[in-house]
Amino acid sequence: MLVSFSIENYKAFSSVVVFDMTADLRTKKFLTNVISSAQGNVVKTAALYGANNTGKTCFIQAIRSYRAVIQNKKNNIEPNLFTNSTIVKLGAVFLSNNIRYHYRFSYDQVAEQFIEEDFAKLEIDTYGNELKTAYFYRNTKDKTAISSSTELSEAIKFSSKSNILINTLEASNISLLNEAKSVLLDFAKSIVVISLSRLSPYKTISILKDRNSCEAMQIVDLIKYSDLEIEDFSYQEELPDNISLTVEGYKDKDSGVEFEKTIELFKLVSTHRGTPLPSLIYDSLGTQKIIALAGYVVDVLSNGGTLLVDEFDSGIHFKLSRAIVSLFNSSLNDKAQLIFSTHDISLLDIKTLLRKEQIWFSHKDSERVYLYSLKEFTAQNSGLRQNMDLYERYSKGVFGAIPDPHLIDALINNKDGHCNE
Repeated sequence: MLVSFSIENYKAFSSVVVFDMTADLRTKKFLTNVISSAQGNVVKTAALYGANNTGKTCFIQAIRSYRAVIQNKKNNIEPNLFTNSTIVKLGAVFLSNNIRYHYRFSYDQVAEQFIEEDFAKLEIDTYGNELKTAYFYRNTKDKTAISSSTELSEAIKFSSKSNILINTLEASNISLLNEAKSVLLDFAKSIVVISLSRLSPYKTISILKDRNSCEAMQIVDLIKYSDLEIEDFSYQEELPDNISLTVEGYKDKDSGVEFEKTIELFKLVSTHRGTPLPSLIYDSLGTQKIIALAGYVVDVLSNGGTLLVDEFDSGIHFKLSRAIVSLFNSSLNDKAQLIFSTHDISLLDIKTLLRKEQIWFSHKDSERVYLYSLKEFTAQNSGLRQNMDLYERYSKGVFGAIPDPHLIDALINNKDGHCNE
């Protein structure tokens, strides 16, 4: 469960930004939107608003890069182009089995080396104080190696700079490192990152193949409730009779794999007025996006984790996106989070849907990119109250994070053939 995530000098972000999922329980409204724990109260959903090219996608990519580092995969870490530093810093505070942890690292993209790394357990006592138990800390630049395990401290001194400790040292021989590796890999596995604008339904297909599973039945129900014309939905082992595909154009091994994946898409069948039809051909683009998203939604709600969706409003009706957010905010959900970027102003709602700390903005000026929450706007500093409609204030730029397009000027400035001069 994500508590907070920090970014510095990564792509669009130059200065430090912190995205915080902590719930402020001084506000009692929408308590079902909160997962409570002695080690941290976190909100179940968070929406990120902002003009195009202000860092929303970069924020989600940063979490994907962080996950990739832990999983020892290609990380695509890129520093900000407009600073003199090649060092990117990423860090997270998270809950795992009701224990609070902190893990951060610094990576030099040019040298391809990890400069600093810090993993610790954080305990909140009954007075709200945070007690830190360091598992390990290293700084390869000043050759610092610290751990509560003497064995691990010695091993750190000889570890490679090209990867993080859990992927460099043999963890099975050092109990503290083995525990840290297990915690970090579990956390990385719980993070799911997708973009709705280019999402394929293979996750949904993999779940529907076990048609009698609880998750498969939940997917079918979700799809049926999302599109009133669909009477049933299924994955068929054989292609429908009215579909014929050939392997022409799929000659080599890789193309053969692509052909098999294409066939899978045609095996998704939706039933309309008693007639089973290939969903890929007969269902709308919006319905197909719901079908693709359904597998991820059901999986994370069933098994726990944090689902990050870029462009959440891409092709989905506003009532459906609102219903999905409500599903995650439901009292029935006690182990899953949804974080998404969006332009859907119907979700910008603190009267009936979200708490203030669940609404975030990205904003860019000539100096830097900012991330900040609606909770920073209070009745005292902005006149914002809990029962207000936010649309008018947002559209007027009270919260920043909106474009100021004067597109008509592009025509006015070039009228009378000026563009041909």
